[in-house]
Amino acid sequence: MEYTLLIHGDERVWNGLSEAEEAALDAAHARFGREMYEAGVTVRYGGGLQRSCSARLVVPGAAAGAPVSDGPYRSGHEHLGGIWVIDVADEAEAVAWARRLPSAPGDLVEVRPVRVT
Repeated sequence: MEYTLLIHGDERVWNGLSEAEEAALDAAHARFGREMYEAGVTVRYGGGLQRSCSARLVVPGAAAGAPVSDGPYRSGHEHLGGIWVIDVADEAEAVAWARRLPSAPGDLVEVRPVRVT
């Protein structure tokens, strides 16, 4: 069954990371992906997102000339920072992988089943 691991965190923390800290976190995510692969987990996708200020908000179904707004949608400091889509046996396994996911201080990981359409 497919699950998403959605990384939520405070962009103020992310923006405060030094280049070395950010590189170490990126390397930890690469190791995490290899560990899942070596454990037989199918990783459909994994990646970090650019900061929320790079987001654009589009209204689905709107005419081609409809305005596109700058993001983020949510006010405040907590935003979606990355996503992993994995195929595992069940929720317990998805939660176990989420507990191992590298993170910045204060980050939370939302584990959510994927609904196939």
